[in-house]
Amino acid sequence: MTRRIFRGRDLVAVSAQARAAFGDDAVVLRTSSLQVGAASAIEIVAAPHRDVERFRARMTPKPERPSVIAFVGPTGAGKTTTAVKAALHPDAFGDRRVGFVTLDTYRAGAVAQLETYAQVAGVPLEVAYEPADVAPALARLADRDVVIVDTPGRGPKAGDAAEWRALLDAIAPDEVHLVVPATVRRDVAEAVRDAMEHATHAVLTKLDEVPEESGVADLAAALDLPVRWVTDGQSIPTDLAAGVPRLVRALGVRGGIE
Repeated sequence: MTRRIFRGRDLVAVSAQARAAFGDDAVVLRTSSLQVGAASAIEIVAAPHRDVERFRARMTPKPERPSVIAFVGPTGAGKTTTAVKAALHPDAFGDRRVGFVTLDTYRAGAVAQLETYAQVAGVPLEVAYEPADVAPALARLADRDVVIVDTPGRGPKAGDAAEWRALLDAIAPDEVHLVVPATVRRDVAEAVRDAMEHATHAVLTKLDEVPEESGVADLAAALDLPVRWVTDGQSIPTDLAAGVPRLVRALGVRGGIE
């Protein structure tokens, strides 16, 4: 930042010097009185306004963006329902403020479905149709603590995967939760996981639709991803549970331990 010292007999005189050097919007950074022999003088340190603003911008801490968590997975896995459960369940994010972004503009009625949930819950919702929409959407959710991203259902052979993944890359989520039904075959689950190479976690859904949960732990092991949540019904938000205790219980059932 450019700074200069100006001295004069009074403040009016030195201020005029600063304005002559830096313009009418010169900023006075410091003022002090001097004694030169029997006479007194005023000294100021001044800088151009633009330099001061640039310095402030560099030094002002930038607010961290909200935590961004995306849910991905095949059609019918329960991504939207799981996203809403996580947003509203008190044990998921506690009292943190949550917002939604949906990328699911392909499926008929998908935006309207999430919009209904968002309105009832009082949670703000943004829709991103293309990568250019992402930055403004996140900017409008800057007051949120957590942003949950809903995505279109895509299996391992989806032909338009690159289109929505460009949107997901633009969002740059902190976590990507692969949503997999507990009813799916192990080889299919592994293929879905391999197609979603950015997945950091897994969510096992529809545990209520399997005859017994002994195979759920095997499915989680096959996915080889941390399981933070599981779901076992359609009730929102209650049918969401912590993953680890449920998987441990499933292991106990398989081993004959109640």
